[in-house]
Amino acid sequence: MKKLVACLLALAMVAGCSSTTTTTEPEAKTMTPGTYTATGEGYHGDITISVTVDETSITSIEVVEENETEGIGKDALPNLIDQAVNSQMAPVDVISGATMTSNGFNTALEDALIQAGADLSQFAKTEGETAKEEVEETTDVVVVGAGGAGLTAALTAQQNGKSVILLEKMGVTGGASSMAGAGTVATGSQWQQEDGYEDSPEQLKQDMLENGHYHNDEATLDIFVNTVGSAFDWLVSEDGANVPYSRPEGGGRTYSGKGRGAGVIASLSDSFTNGGGTLRTSTPATELIVEDGVVTGVIAESNTTRYTIHADSVILATGGFGADSEMVPEEYLQYVYAGAAGATGDGIKMAEAVDADLINMEFVNTQPNSMILPSGLGQYTNPGVGAAYGVGSAFLVNQDGVRFTNEQGNAWDLMEAMKQNEAQYLIMDQASFDAFNNAMIKSNIYTAENVEEWLANDGEGNPFMVQAATLEELGTKLNTPEGVLTETAAQFNEDAAAGTDDYGRTINSAISEEGPYYALQLYIRYYATLGGLHINENMQVLNTAQEPIQGLYAAGEVVGGLEGDVYLGGSLFGWAVTSGHNAGLAVCGIDIYE
Repeated sequence: MKKLVACLLALAMVAGCSSTTTTTEPEAKTMTPGTYTATGEGYHGDITISVTVDETSITSIEVVEENETEGIGKDALPNLIDQAVNSQMAPVDVISGATMTSNGFNTALEDALIQAGADLSQFAKTEGETAKEEVEETTDVVVVGAGGAGLTAALTAQQNGKSVILLEKMGVTGGASSMAGAGTVATGSQWQQEDGYEDSPEQLKQDMLENGHYHNDEATLDIFVNTVGSAFDWLVSEDGANVPYSRPEGGGRTYSGKGRGAGVIASLSDSFTNGGGTLRTSTPATELIVEDGVVTGVIAESNTTRYTIHADSVILATGGFGADSEMVPEEYLQYVYAGAAGATGDGIKMAEAVDADLINMEFVNTQPNSMILPSGLGQYTNPGVGAAYGVGSAFLVNQDGVRFTNEQGNAWDLMEAMKQNEAQYLIMDQASFDAFNNAMIKSNIYTAENVEEWLANDGEGNPFMVQAATLEELGTKLNTPEGVLTETAAQFNEDAAAGTDDYGRTINSAISEEGPYYALQLYIRYYATLGGLHINENMQVLNTAQEPIQGLYAAGEVVGGLEGDVYLGGSLFGWAVTSGHNAGLAVCGIDIYE
């Protein structure tokens, strides 16, 4: 090698000693200073940003308009802005769990830079592998997954004197809990007792057994019904998590978190980090550390660092497996997925490697009344259908334009009826259509501008939402047999005059005899998985010999057996809080039944 270098130097000298060697400098990022506005398509519509630049750099970015999901895309935007300003890159890295928000932001960012006269190649990420830093650390407790269960577990352990590291593989916290309405079962709580609402653990257990068609694991169910009240007390008390919840007069079995699931997540996250807890996002745990049969920590990796974390206790709160099509039983894949993008069964896979026992893996929660968003993901429409049926002049038809069930009946019965169809459409007049959209917009699911765009698409793409001047024209757009939809509407109006129909629905309003009319295609959706890790009364994960795996605990959707084959309203969020609180107490050696 030394000879080669010497020869090259000699050749250079022969070529001409008087020549001057110059180094080519990268071209400067010459832009026209100013502020430029651009738009990209996010998850729930356009993201508009204003980008301020000087001649060589991005100096600031502001979000002008967006309608992204609370706790997911909305929380990702500040992170995306920090990336762009600090790294001077475009596009910036996509944030896991907020892919469409990230893509929309990047589209707008690049557009704004082009307006400023930038050469985008100068803002491109430098390619090349960089060795990850190896970090070894020790803590009392490591919690894997920063959704409702994980945050609750981490905060509980922290408040009881433990040092806690909380890991989240996605770029934002919350998981499925951020997408939830945050209705939370509170059976046996102080609020419920003070509000005079009659309920009991025994009644809740019986209701859940019947609702889950007796496929529940009774031992896991007993944990829930007997500790949910004390967990809820901690959740809302000033001395506990102090999470804001609404308390309507007279109370009920459930209470709702203010700001829905995203609001609860934000409150728990702030309390944990403000209390000194360590939270690492975009840092998935990849395996459990096991010594002599005892779980003693986890391996985790971010983009730049590989962590070896030693801990006295590990709590798995990684959510379900609905986003992993290889784990979901095939029978459910015909339905539209409406769950969290990060629900890929990571905790189950890690625990299986240490011989963890699994139960009820064949059950996935399905529900009726879902539309499909432009992203292709399912979106529940419960606020909208409830409002439309409340007006009275809305009904469901199948692919033949015929009603097939009591639209306001039991969700299980409605879903079973929908399974017999090739397709189903919600038929609405102007009054019910307005009620539907107002409720959906109020719930921050989409915007009025989205509705205009979808109607303009006239059935092309998702969602399938169409408008027609007459019922005959609407039937043509739905490809139903000629005249059938008109006959169905006429029969519906006869039933409205009588006040009820053959399905037992109480009908208080006829569909208008004048257009316009609207149709929205609805689907069965699946999201929460109901199977997972088998636990004992101390929230410890059991192995296949039904013995506790020392050092390993679990909470939330990663645990199987609570619900049976379908969940009871308010119990999923209630279980996230209750199981997380219980796991946090258990790793501190505190009896969860005290």
